Amino acid sequence: MADIQKPGSPTKRVTMAAPRSAGSQGQRSAPGSGKKTPTDYSRPIVRSAVRRWKRMHEQSMMEKLVGMRNDKKQQVKSSRENAKKLARKIPIEILARDWLNENEATLEVRTYMVDKVLPTLILGVEKLLSEADKRGLTDENMEDADFNPINYLAQYMMRNNPRYSNFSEASPYVRGIREVSEELKKQLFNIEDNRLARIKAEAKRRREERDRLERVKQEERDRREARFMKQFQEWHVQPDGRVELSLVQNALRSFAEIAENFPEDLKDGFKLSRALEPTDESGKALSVKEFAKYLTLFIDDFSFEVFEQFMQHLSLCADSHCAASNREQRRIVLTNLFISCDHSGIGLLDRHRILSLFEAFWDSIKEDIKRNVRNPRRWPVAEVDEVEDIFYDDDGETTTTTTTGKDTTVTKTSDAPSTITSTTEEEKSNVKFAAGTTFNREKTALTTMSKGSGQSAFDENSLNVSQFVTLTETFLGNEPTKDSFDMLTKYVKDGYEETEEEKMERLMKARKEALSTQRKHMMDSLFEKWDNDGCGYLDLEDVETVMQKYKEGQETEAIQRAKSALKKQSRYADNRLSKREFRTFVQLAVDEMPGADSFDYFVEFLVNSVERSYAERIRGEARKKWLQQIVSAAETGGASMEPVYRAVFNALYKDAEAHGGGKRISANIAMLERNTLDPERGNVCLRYVAATMEDADYLLAKILYKDMKGISFAAVESGKPIHVPRVANHGNIQFWNPYRIPEDREGSFIVVPLKDKRKRVFGLLGIDTMNDHHTKTIFITHEIQFFQGVAKSFSISYHNIDMKKKLLRITESAVSWIHRRSPHVQEIVTYMVEPGTEQGDYILRKMMITDEKGNVQNLLSPPRLERKDNLFRDYLFKCVDNSETVSADAYGQRHLAFPLRDDQGKAVAVVDISIGELKNLPEHENREVQRMLKLLNQAHKEITKEFSGEADKTVVLEAEKDDDNRMDIMFDRLMLMELRENVSKIDAKSFAELRSYNEPPKIVQNIVKAVVAIFYLDQVENGEVDDWTNLRNYVNNELLQKITEYDPTAASDHALIPPEKLEIYLKDVPHGEVGKFGSIPAQNMYNWVFVCISLIEHTIKMRENNGGNVAASTHQSQSELTQ
Repeated sequence: MADIQKPGSPTKRVTMAAPRSAGSQGQRSAPGSGKKTPTDYSRPIVRSAVRRWKRMHEQSMMEKLVGMRNDKKQQVKSSRENAKKLARKIPIEILARDWLNENEATLEVRTYMVDKVLPTLILGVEKLLSEADKRGLTDENMEDADFNPINYLAQYMMRNNPRYSNFSEASPYVRGIREVSEELKKQLFNIEDNRLARIKAEAKRRREERDRLERVKQEERDRREARFMKQFQEWHVQPDGRVELSLVQNALRSFAEIAENFPEDLKDGFKLSRALEPTDESGKALSVKEFAKYLTLFIDDFSFEVFEQFMQHLSLCADSHCAASNREQRRIVLTNLFISCDHSGIGLLDRHRILSLFEAFWDSIKEDIKRNVRNPRRWPVAEVDEVEDIFYDDDGETTTTTTTGKDTTVTKTSDAPSTITSTTEEEKSNVKFAAGTTFNREKTALTTMSKGSGQSAFDENSLNVSQFVTLTETFLGNEPTKDSFDMLTKYVKDGYEETEEEKMERLMKARKEALSTQRKHMMDSLFEKWDNDGCGYLDLEDVETVMQKYKEGQETEAIQRAKSALKKQSRYADNRLSKREFRTFVQLAVDEMPGADSFDYFVEFLVNSVERSYAERIRGEARKKWLQQIVSAAETGGASMEPVYRAVFNALYKDAEAHGGGKRISANIAMLERNTLDPERGNVCLRYVAATMEDADYLLAKILYKDMKGISFAAVESGKPIHVPRVANHGNIQFWNPYRIPEDREGSFIVVPLKDKRKRVFGLLGIDTMNDHHTKTIFITHEIQFFQGVAKSFSISYHNIDMKKKLLRITESAVSWIHRRSPHVQEIVTYMVEPGTEQGDYILRKMMITDEKGNVQNLLSPPRLERKDNLFRDYLFKCVDNSETVSADAYGQRHLAFPLRDDQGKAVAVVDISIGELKNLPEHENREVQRMLKLLNQAHKEITKEFSGEADKTVVLEAEKDDDNRMDIMFDRLMLMELRENVSKIDAKSFAELRSYNEPPKIVQNIVKAVVAIFYLDQVENGEVDDWTNLRNYVNNELLQKITEYDPTAASDHALIPPEKLEIYLKDVPHGEVGKFGSIPAQNMYNWVFVCISLIEHTIKMRENNGGNVAASTHQSQSELTQ
């Protein structure tokens, strides 16, 4: 219902029935409900009258509203007119406008102040001043207790709040402020409007630019994906059309390494979109779309130039992969060839016979095939030590001398084919042995030996399957043809044969080696069981006492004879036996006993004689694990001593906690040095190089002299540990911590000598319990034995790192000479071989590189190279696997990987020589590279023998007496010795040929003049030998004698010749041009002069560093200081 009242009529209630819905018309009440349905009664409705009344009502209401609106407009208009009239009557305050003209506030702040604050505040201040004037406070400088101006101003502002009062609007000042406010608001609106427009425009522009860049980036991404999909076809895909993920990851990782050497402008464009992932080892493969998308994830941020470089790199990687796939097929064939030639079945072939077959094959093939096959009489097929004429052989048709270990053979190269008698398979397999003789154990043992460590030791007499395959690939070259490969395999298969005597000899040798390996393992296990606490030594008397109980003393005389023989063989007399000396003692004792099975029974008796409790075995296993961690830290630390120091202190901490009763220990390491700072205080001193954290501030870099307190030098001189149970009661202990009071000096102290393999002391290991305030801090016997084991492990680690550092210094000299003599060599990288994380695995440590100018750079943080991350540089790992020289292509450049081997024949370092896009070096440069590598190998062998104790230090030149600088000149000294030998071999005929020149080439004359200047500098500078007639008179046997005896580093006989006075005669002599004149004496003298200049420069530098005469500075190595 609705109530409607007509305007002007009395109140009347009108009720209208609501219209029924369509759905309610058919409804009826239920029977008995008592309600009437709409059909029972309906009120009459006059629809036309209601509508008319409603329309009239709306019209009247609209008229009334319009009238009210017009009245309001009239009132507003009247008020504005009145305000204008008032404004004309009251002057506007000009100061209201000028007050903010010079204000530095922002427009927003000024608008807020003028609109909200100043109208009331200014009038309040005016009222306050008026009140103060009324009270007479403006003339007197006095305070009125009844008047507070702050409260008065606040009271005024609260009473005249503009929200509730317009009193201030009458003021002309406020009116002026209002006008200023209106203007500021207009300016603010315009600024805000413009700023908003600018923001919107800038946002739109950025959005469009972002969309455009995203569109361009997407187009570029699509273009690059298309390039990747096209490039995918270059890979030698698997039968299912996929490429292994590991190959793609290797390509990305190798490109990241290459990008580090980009120019700065190109390097800025290299940025990986995401971090590289670890190399996949599950064998996952990618389809063409997955290949493109995977690469796109990483190269989105590459610049155009870097992307093109990356595409070229991918193509090179694809070519390498295809070549590797083809090479793998050839390796399978060569492996089968090896098996067919291995008639004895022990897994070894005769290396000399294989090289002889290669030489015969080389002589028999045609010239067009020879171009793709390497000369087997030269490096890298033959070893650099086996090729002796690397200085004079200029072509493949001259006489070549090759040393093969057993004897030296001289072969004349010719085109006549060589015939090798072949036998049938039936004749080859016709081998008979004694009844009951089996070699299965030997075959298995040799196979295990060759595969167990991941590395094969080089043997000049034999080849295993991997070495045979690598040697054959090196002989065939990097791109062998199918015809040459098939011809060679057939030739070797038909030509390789062994007589029954040779087979028997090889099998007996295998049996002997397997038996020797087994016995060595048994004796090492016995030594480890005996040395439970890891001391590293066994007491000779204890071992002898146990041995004499064998057979109830029946073999006492044999053991005494073995002891006497051991003392004769041992170069270093000591009552302690190292592991090697223990093996020697046991073997000597067995040799003195009758019976073929004496070894097994004797060793079994010794094993049963050593009993250890369960607690002792557990303690021994833990300690040996910690000691091995010290040695491993040296092997895997990149020639750094820091990991070794940490491993030593960690081992001491762990043992003190687990087996030392929870002692709190401190430790330090001091190295023995020659005392050059204050010789009056003793010829040697101890310098502290490492200490635990609590003593580091007081000990590091401190020097202990002989005239100071301490027991250290007593331990150095005796070579035995010295234990002080009560430091406070000793009275001869040097305390470095000045803040330690006498009451805190309770505890134990022990010093353990550090010895090398010759049992010479080179330092001390000190352990104390000064920081432990418990009463029971004395070291007991098994702890002292463990400390000796720590000292032994540290000694092994120290000399391991020392040998690596010296090897790197010698390699640096060799690399410098290679770059100087072979300009086409682009880069040389030196790697060290280190044990890997898994048993039998290894990694390569990148230690040294050369830049574009040939300068050597030693890397401070050498990166690790794992095989799985360097599939395209697999030649480095093949070089280590087989300990042989490997030639290969990587990333479009030819590489030669040369191994440096230890005394067992295994590679410990690799010298990687890159010659760029050249297939081969020029002949004279190739000879120089071979020569330098041969000398580097000799230097490495010399160092290895010195550190193993097999040989004494070789001192030829006077400057080598200073051990600190000996490594810097060792390579030059080897060159000098070799040249001396070559010069001494020059016969009279060769000299007569040189003297026979009426007018020699200018180059030859300058070389002779440089040689003569070393001995007759005054005559040369005076011009007495400018004429060849006078100069050749000096070319005689006397000159040869002077050359062979001359020491460029000697300072006692003469002052050193300034190198620049010799270089002026050689500056216009290109090295490659010397050999073209065919004068062997001139070439040798040229090399000799250059080596002398280098040695003189080294000596001058050493004198400057030592600040005096090198001859007087005869520094010795740390190991020799206590001899």
